[in-house]
Amino acid sequence: MIGVIGVSHKSASVKVREKFALDSDEADLLARRLFENEYFRELVVLSTCNRTEIYFAAEGICTSGASKAVRTVLTELKNCQEDIKPFLFEHYHKEAVQHLFKVVAGLDSMILGEYQIVAQVKAAYAEAEMRGAVGKKFHRLFNKALESSKLVRLKTPFNQGAYSVSYAAVEKCYEQFPNLTDRSILIIGAGDTGELVLKNFVKKGCRNICITNRTEEKAMALANDYNGRVLPYEQMLDGIHDAEIIVTSISGKDPILDAEKVRAHLNGHERVVMIDLGVPRNIDADVAGIEAVTLLNVDDLEEVVAMNIESKLEYVTIAEDIVAEKVDEFTLWLNEQNLAPAIKNIDKAISELYKNELAAYQKSFSENEFEQVVKFNRYVSKKLKNQFVKQLKAVTDNGRITEFVGIINLLFDEKNNEPTHH
Repeated sequence: MIGVIGVSHKSASVKVREKFALDSDEADLLARRLFENEYFRELVVLSTCNRTEIYFAAEGICTSGASKAVRTVLTELKNCQEDIKPFLFEHYHKEAVQHLFKVVAGLDSMILGEYQIVAQVKAAYAEAEMRGAVGKKFHRLFNKALESSKLVRLKTPFNQGAYSVSYAAVEKCYEQFPNLTDRSILIIGAGDTGELVLKNFVKKGCRNICITNRTEEKAMALANDYNGRVLPYEQMLDGIHDAEIIVTSISGKDPILDAEKVRAHLNGHERVVMIDLGVPRNIDADVAGIEAVTLLNVDDLEEVVAMNIESKLEYVTIAEDIVAEKVDEFTLWLNEQNLAPAIKNIDKAISELYKNELAAYQKSFSENEFEQVVKFNRYVSKKLKNQFVKQLKAVTDNGRITEFVGIINLLFDEKNNEPTHH
């Protein structure tokens, strides 16, 4: 069984999503905890500003059992005191596969067709590989999802227009300051999101951009690439004094800015726009109470998002058709993999049965007679095997109902059919 349990911008607000955000160490701990459960075989954790999703492959467990196991570990890991089930979505089997393919294609993104998710999925998969949490099924699943995404972007112009949250953030700033090029800008965070924000400001002609980051080397690299200035991280509050636009995208569990810090360092600008792209949020909600400050988070970019979706609706059907075809291809392969051990066990059981019976009665026939018996047995064996496989495919819906596959394995696995000696 393949499943996904998670929370996204479609199922919960940023206030809820930030509770479930997982950094690399937490994802590693989650994987180790779940692998203590004998049913879980493979696991990939995807955590971005808009989603935290746990993809898993499990055997010998029902969907409700898998759901409970994942929710229990997640609740303990994030120290949640409330029931988290209402905030989560769950998909299993083909629906889980379809969800991943849509996510990677940008069809499930806040910004329809956004490309940043591809790099994020690749990074999540690479981390899972490093912790030994990827096997044959997920190797193929994630690679096929990435291939499908590439095909979608080749056949549809999804990359035109607002194709990332970072772009939407800059567009929002442009709404607030039409003469954006003259504004003093502070970018806090030099990761992928911070770089995209910087890149989009530069495209708008902005020249007065300052970058600060915990690791100064990263900030310096971006400043060199985009002609910006570097502010040491410990002087970040001094940067707030000069800035009219502040965009944050720092990873961390707690806010780095609150009303007290911001109010103390404002220099009297008539208006300051602060956009928080962090999940968990980098800026405390109390900053919104400062009169001169307009505070926005990722959920406040809906207007830009709506324009983006409207401009691309005509291509959604094409993209969804591509995804549906590729999902069907993967599901067919997956079902064949589910059936392969059972078919092998059926073949082996029938072959062993005829081999043993032939050996027992061989002396009862002449050489020519025995040769005919062997030929007949091969024919009957093949017919019997084909009949079993046909019935197997029928009762398991071509391998989709994995619980039935497990029963067939129990019936025909030679380890379960060895005679008991008293």
